[in-house]
Amino acid sequence: MALTIHTVLRDEELTLRWLSGSTPRMVVVFTGMRSQVGGQPLDEFARSASLNGQNNVLFVTDRRATWYTASGLWRRIVRAVTGLRQSEGIREIVSLGTSMGGYGALLLPRDVRVARAIALAPQITMDRSVLNDLRWPDVGKRWGALPVRSIADTIEDTRTQYYVSVGGNCPEDVAHLALLPKHKRIHRFVLPRGRHNLARSLKDAGVLSDVIAASLRGRKRRVEALYDQYAGVMA
Repeated sequence: MALTIHTVLRDEELTLRWLSGSTPRMVVVFTGMRSQVGGQPLDEFARSASLNGQNNVLFVTDRRATWYTASGLWRRIVRAVTGLRQSEGIREIVSLGTSMGGYGALLLPRDVRVARAIALAPQITMDRSVLNDLRWPDVGKRWGALPVRSIADTIEDTRTQYYVSVGGNCPEDVAHLALLPKHKRIHRFVLPRGRHNLARSLKDAGVLSDVIAASLRGRKRRVEALYDQYAGVMA
């Protein structure tokens, strides 16, 4: 079955794309600047996120890679999500992303009721005083006030289940993961031999789509079993 993704907004800083589904669940996917998710083309990733057309999917692209710091950008994203929740009769929202997109996926529960937030190799902070990760631009200095000092500061006030995965061979990503508090709603996974592009590694191991499907449904034990399968392939 062909999946049709409609562009509903595109300007110099933000692109929103919409894929209709058959259930009252909406997955908000925060993409990379090139409209990819962990290096996966949008159309390819759409099938996994939508569970072959079941879920509604909103793809969110910060086109200037500001980590949602550009003036007014995050407010626009939140308004779009809440507006679609009302207009489409959405009963459950799940967020998903990798790297910068993972940062967005983890931030969304601060402002929107999100059942599960799923992030691969995310940044937990873009504040250089919290973690001086030189891989990324100093977006606060360039674009203005950060939307949050650290994702860790937002966890306690939500009811979201967090699924956060990083590669064990990427010490910077492991350092970001360590910033998250120990909490029963935070499910953290450090994958052997994984690097920053964890989505690519999972795809190469043949488990990416299944990991996404299990995470979207909140099946933690299934995610753990798939990661054990991944570890076996990588051994």
